[in-house]
Amino acid sequence: MTMTANQPGTIQFVNDDDGYNSWLQENPSGFVVNSERSPKSSYLILHKAACRHINSSARSNWTTTDYIKTCSNDVSKLEAWALQRTGGSLQCCGACKPESESGVSVSIPPVIPPSPQSVKRDRTAGISIPSPQHSVTGNRQIPDEISTGCPELDLVWRTYAADILGRPHVLIPDTEYDLNWHAFLGHSIDMQGFRAAEFAGVDPLSKHAPDFVPLRQRGIGICELAELWNIPEIQQHILNKSSGTPLHTTLDVLKTYGKEIGRSLAEAFDTFPYRKGHWTVRALLQNSDHLGKYGFSFRQWLQDHCRELQVEEFPPGNFRQPVGSVGRQTLEKMLRLHLDKAFFQVGPALAAYMLCDWQLWLWNERKTEVFANFKLDSFHEKFVDKYGRGVIPPDEDGFVEWWFSHQPDLPPRLANECIWLGIENGVV
Repeated sequence: MTMTANQPGTIQFVNDDDGYNSWLQENPSGFVVNSERSPKSSYLILHKAACRHINSSARSNWTTTDYIKTCSNDVSKLEAWALQRTGGSLQCCGACKPESESGVSVSIPPVIPPSPQSVKRDRTAGISIPSPQHSVTGNRQIPDEISTGCPELDLVWRTYAADILGRPHVLIPDTEYDLNWHAFLGHSIDMQGFRAAEFAGVDPLSKHAPDFVPLRQRGIGICELAELWNIPEIQQHILNKSSGTPLHTTLDVLKTYGKEIGRSLAEAFDTFPYRKGHWTVRALLQNSDHLGKYGFSFRQWLQDHCRELQVEEFPPGNFRQPVGSVGRQTLEKMLRLHLDKAFFQVGPALAAYMLCDWQLWLWNERKTEVFANFKLDSFHEKFVDKYGRGVIPPDEDGFVEWWFSHQPDLPPRLANECIWLGIENGVV
């Protein structure tokens, strides 16, 4: 369906990919606003018509899923539409940088600081509360207290659980933007001391580093990282010549051959205050390139792989449904196997992490049933080893079964996040 967008000089495409693609071909110097189907001021991204984020032969579902396109050859008309429709302003794509032609200023989503509830608390806080109460968080209710037979788990739950579903930087909404930045760039290489979400710019920096600027503020996303991977000198160095050499040799290659984007990425690595290495650079570039065939969309990757597993409903309403000819594995486990196979440096723990906070958002919004995924990281293993007392199983399947025997209606990811916060903040 093609229509005027209640603003002269604009045209809007809804469920009309053919019409949208024709407009792009006829208006190569035009502009496109990507928005949700019900446009909101928080997501109005302005692109040049030639930008590969909104113009690529690798995709065909530009206007038929979660997003629509509002187009014009005059940016001022699109600005007027945005103000009239949402009361907001346009945010410029960091890849095609339409502000250089339009005069529209770039708007970077703000980084939200941690909630006060996430700071270190007294070990004995709240222990004497006699009976569970319930907090309303988002669309779900979770108990303020649980009784698992593990006092330390009950304590970290009591300290953090009520805030998790409303806490910034945990739940990942089911949007292309959030899944790209948070689940993919923020979770897929979050290991070995490299805090990927802080590097990407979706979590606030937790160390003092005044010269560091994260990827999001630099306008370096999946598309730009993939472009660097496809520069032969960079790819050949990373694949063949980086072993045993200091990281600065790889950063020098990025600066020499990667032009402005390469220099900016190298600068981000230079100033980032956490551990990093050649593997970090390779994972960002190589994995981003893999998403090229999915329109540089991690959400599209997930949808296509659900279909490959013969699950047409997306997002899935039940991640624990059996898939495959003999139904031996659940959908979420098979998606994790696909993630592990497709992406460099994504093992079992990170594969789960790339899914579980998106699943938690879907569960909180009542769009999916309770799920089993959680991140079995070193904090979780440390906690079970120290406090499990032989009662809490150390393996993933055992922990899930044990948790559901106590709380069958709550995802184990909630307990997993409480454990992480408890150790990170010294509560246990």
